[in-house]
Amino acid sequence: HLPPPRAPPPPPPPQVAWSSDSRMFVSGSRDSTLKVWDISRRQIAIDLPGHADEIFCVDWAPDGSFVASGGKDRVLKLWRH
Repeated sequence: HLPPPRAPPPPPPPQVAWSSDSRMFVSGSRDSTLKVWDISRRQIAIDLPGHADEIFCVDWAPDGSFVASGGKDRVLKLWRH
């Protein structure tokens, strides 16, 4: 008898990085978009489409001047804030 097929791995969680002043965070997701969230207004401040596939990593520059993102499309993007 063959063993039952294995279930596929779960999808990766959304990627999140906080700005150095903790007033905003950026999220990257499987739908290939980045969103910059304004915490004080509790809403999306900027919607950044541009990757061709899911996003694996996001982070802010230490001075908050830009966001970096990388994904399954093997592209590193720098977004000036």
